[in-house]
Amino acid sequence: MNDLLHTFHDVLGQHGLIPEEIFADGTLHRCPTEGKPHKQNGAYIAHLDKPATLWWCNWETDDQGTFCAEEKRTLSVPELSAWRERQQSVQRQREAECTKRHAEAVQQARQEWSSARVCDPNHPYLRRKGITALEGIRQARDGALLVPVLDTANNLQSLQRIYPDGTKRFLMGGKVSGSQFIIQGQPEKPVAVCEGFATGASIHLATGWTVCVAFSANNLATVAKSIKERLSDKTIIICGDNDETGRKKSEEAAQAANAQLVLPQFISGNGTDFNDLHQIEGIEAVRLQLETALTKEHGLVALDMSEFLSMKIPDRGYLLSPILPVQGIGILYAPRGVGKTFAALSVAVAVASGGAVFNWRAPIPRKTLYVDGEMPATSMQSRLSSLVGGMAIPPQALKNLSLITPDLQPCAMPDLSTASGQSMIEPLLKGMDMVVLDNIATLCRTGKENESQSWQAMQAWLLDLRRRGITVLLIHHAGKSGDQRGTSAKEDIMDTVISLRRPREYAMAEGARFEVHLTKARGILGDDAKPFEANLIAEGNVLHWQVREIEDVELEELKRLLGEGYSIRDCAEEMGKSKSAVHRLKRKLEGLD
Repeated sequence: MNDLLHTFHDVLGQHGLIPEEIFADGTLHRCPTEGKPHKQNGAYIAHLDKPATLWWCNWETDDQGTFCAEEKRTLSVPELSAWRERQQSVQRQREAECTKRHAEAVQQARQEWSSARVCDPNHPYLRRKGITALEGIRQARDGALLVPVLDTANNLQSLQRIYPDGTKRFLMGGKVSGSQFIIQGQPEKPVAVCEGFATGASIHLATGWTVCVAFSANNLATVAKSIKERLSDKTIIICGDNDETGRKKSEEAAQAANAQLVLPQFISGNGTDFNDLHQIEGIEAVRLQLETALTKEHGLVALDMSEFLSMKIPDRGYLLSPILPVQGIGILYAPRGVGKTFAALSVAVAVASGGAVFNWRAPIPRKTLYVDGEMPATSMQSRLSSLVGGMAIPPQALKNLSLITPDLQPCAMPDLSTASGQSMIEPLLKGMDMVVLDNIATLCRTGKENESQSWQAMQAWLLDLRRRGITVLLIHHAGKSGDQRGTSAKEDIMDTVISLRRPREYAMAEGARFEVHLTKARGILGDDAKPFEANLIAEGNVLHWQVREIEDVELEELKRLLGEGYSIRDCAEEMGKSKSAVHRLKRKLEGLD
């Protein structure tokens, strides 16, 4: 081996390439690497004639470069011309090799992706990072998470493998530059661009934004510029890592896309990205920092009266008329054992199917999520099956109602009064029109029930859901006084407050029979606001509701008492009413006769 070949061999060795022999014929040759000596993950092109030139590429490290044995300034005009031709030849071969390697990676990515399975929600990496198995990722047979690397047309280019210990690897030769992974969010919200998957997941869970994961700091500017070209009307936020490289590359990306740059700020602990902030200070800190930055950039909006009154604000409409408007928040409460879960399930089924329950009707079917905090799965299945049968729900409507029930979860139910609990349920809210939370006592476990301050985190989340177009119905217990249990601050943001009460004369054998009273009803007037009695009737294996006006029930009771010889005074005492009220009922009863 001559001296130049020795030099070329040393240069390749310095960059992790270990060819058995160097062929200096000006064509591309693949060779092993130190990392994988049994695979051909390296390549080189060598020329011995002056100017002696060597190009190399290590696909494992993405390291490539050119070595020239002579300094460019010492070359003669013919040698300089030959050197330029050589560089062009190297470039053509390099591009052809890249194209070939990219195609091989695409094929391998498709094979691995098609054989992968749904992610384990308890995957060690996800658990350690405090994030959920978001839509769009899968899990390989060896336990690695698979994050698809996509081009701007959503074509699969490669895969990022994330192992349980956090090690990350791309497919050898796969194209990453300009590629991304998109976590779809709410279309009306900004688009965030960040480096890593875990960082993107934390940003999405905190804000509901669409997030473009660029996979590396060096790829941020390319991805951000591409998004700006495709989505020129969108607000783009560069969510950089707060380290030296992250800050520099994030600034370049913000400049390239004319976008806002936000870096995470830490009060306690050490971290660099928004996932670190999520883990150290909670997801609420992520939400607060990002939304504060957005508000500072765009400012709060204030309209004068003329502007406000001239705005065309669409009517909210109803999910369940007249008690639950679109973007509404309601609470239904009752003492234990009255039948509030039957009532809540019936409401959910009616909304999901575009049907009716009690005196209320859903105009069209809506996507509904029912979160149950306490019922055994078998009891929930039995109740729901009987209700669906009695309400005559078409089979296709069943797809509109999704359930979360404790027995079927791989972990404890989330505490929705905490940021981490809210982040757990966030992926399941996508596309939902209504969420039923049954009940507050089991699903909101942090803080003191009687303190309004303990309700603040939950209230902020409910208002955020309303802002995002999601209607929420809370199910709660009544206290000894008959009012909803705990702080009355719960009712401040409610559009509708529904109280279920035991009828004065009630026997346990009657099952779910109760009076329905609206104690707070924004915009509900006249007959719609009148209380009524509901009774769940069993016929074979199905259940259906029988509804009567409270006054009809009272007239029936008065008729029975008078027939038994009771005086007006005795009737008033028996019915728990004043004598004047009984006289009015008696006159109405006589008019009916």
